[in-house]
Amino acid sequence: MNFKKEELFIYLIYFVGLFGHLNSSTIHLMKVLTPFTLLVTGGLVLYFTNEISNKKFLMWLTLTYLITFSLEILGTHTGIIFGEYKYGATLGVKLFEVPLIIGFNWILIILGAIKLTSKISEKIFINALITGLFCVIFDLVLEPIAIKLDYWNWMERTIPLQNYLAWFLISFVFSVLLQKMKIEIKSNLIEKYVLTQFIFFLTLLIFL
Repeated sequence: MNFKKEELFIYLIYFVGLFGHLNSSTIHLMKVLTPFTLLVTGGLVLYFTNEISNKKFLMWLTLTYLITFSLEILGTHTGIIFGEYKYGATLGVKLFEVPLIIGFNWILIILGAIKLTSKISEKIFINALITGLFCVIFDLVLEPIAIKLDYWNWMERTIPLQNYLAWFLISFVFSVLLQKMKIEIKSNLIEKYVLTQFIFFLTLLIFL
């Protein structure tokens, strides 16, 4: 099996991160490195999509970042989007109490989900529907770990259903937008990146 250098780099980073998180002597360092890891690996993935010079793709990236980040700001201050929650210190530098990396990770998760679902159907609505469902499943696995690692914390004891509904709707809308703009992601690195993240959080959910 042949792996490209950028792909191997992603796997190595998350493999090291997994063992670092499962080791009590290094977990603090892993938390400190989290925003940098997300920025470097995510930036690498976007660079190797081979679409970085595509004006429509850049427009979609910018729009998705600004809107998801704005929704997070609205959400943390009002609770009307996702429910009552606050971000912790792990995800790094914040603006209006929301980590700057959050909108970036929204982009990557949605893109990876779209790329995965494009293998199932060529119909826009079906792709968007499955994208939304995948992102909800991703968040179901992520939430318990995010709380343990102080990514964010919920005000209530249980995570509200509206959080998952918001994940679905946001992912659905931006999936439809990307497809309507006729932007095709040729590289498979983005789907491998998101699946790597999913396996990373799933493993932590089991063993942490």
